[in-house]
Amino acid sequence: MKRIVLTSLLIASLLGFGVAHAQAFPTKPVKMVVPTGSGGGTDNVARLVAQKLSEKWGQAVVVENRPGAEGITGTEAVVRARNDGYTLLLVPSGHTLNPTTRISLPYDTLKDLSPITMIGQGPFALAVGSKVPAKDLKELATLAKAQPGKLSFASADASSRLAGEMFNTLAGVNIVNVPYKSMGNALTDLAGGHIEIVYGGMSSVLPLHRAGTIRLLGVSGESRSPLAPEVPTIAEAGWGAYDIFAWYGLLAPAGTPAAIVAQIQNDVAQITADPAFKASLLRTGAVPVANTPDAFGKWMASDIERSAKVLKAAGVKPE
Repeated sequence: MKRIVLTSLLIASLLGFGVAHAQAFPTKPVKMVVPTGSGGGTDNVARLVAQKLSEKWGQAVVVENRPGAEGITGTEAVVRARNDGYTLLLVPSGHTLNPTTRISLPYDTLKDLSPITMIGQGPFALAVGSKVPAKDLKELATLAKAQPGKLSFASADASSRLAGEMFNTLAGVNIVNVPYKSMGNALTDLAGGHIEIVYGGMSSVLPLHRAGTIRLLGVSGESRSPLAPEVPTIAEAGWGAYDIFAWYGLLAPAGTPAAIVAQIQNDVAQITADPAFKASLLRTGAVPVANTPDAFGKWMASDIERSAKVLKAAGVKPE
């Protein structure tokens, strides 16, 4: 009987150790790769999340910027990393556009990464320079139709290019795309009157709008942004839904243990539920989402398909 009891205790002890061991994540610093440069919206969101996860886990979460090739360089580095949960990837909305805008990628966007959660989502805004006479979206469309191919919009990445082409389709206009290397350069030229229109996330365009150097004529989504409630939605112009957003998502290398993925998603969900974090995220132009890994994965797949149709209809060819 004593032998049976001792054996049972030993088994229970080992099982308990196994559970404790499985739950002991992380036990060392975690690296969060951001495939963009420092100081932008994606970097700001990453640092907010990293700080809160560090506090929650009692381990450092180190943000590492790996810009290049519109996010491909940093993403490839994570795809090739160990799938143990200690290397994460925080991506912006351009992540699901690269499969369409690039002839080839060094990874499969859906198969080589494990979705964890979408962290936040915010509207795109249509901004015009102070020299543009249009005071609202209808006037802008009238101006563009009166001189087809004369007005131009800046695109600093695939997302802003998609936003511009979607507006062309909805409003029935031909506003020409001019590629820029960065949103900062595009906004400088917009404020200087060298280009007429920029489509960008609220965190990028709002400071210049408030300063009076550019004007926001509309935002995407079904409702106005709480950051600029005076700016109407593009849908209010009567052209239908302008369904494009700036979003930020968290991923890991494919094959990362499901238990670790679930834990990270749950921890992020708890963080995003905190009112102080919500307020900080809103200042970047986004509101929390924190959906499940499965929901996030399905959303990315549908976004790739949807954006591919828009870009193909606009005649945008992969490069």
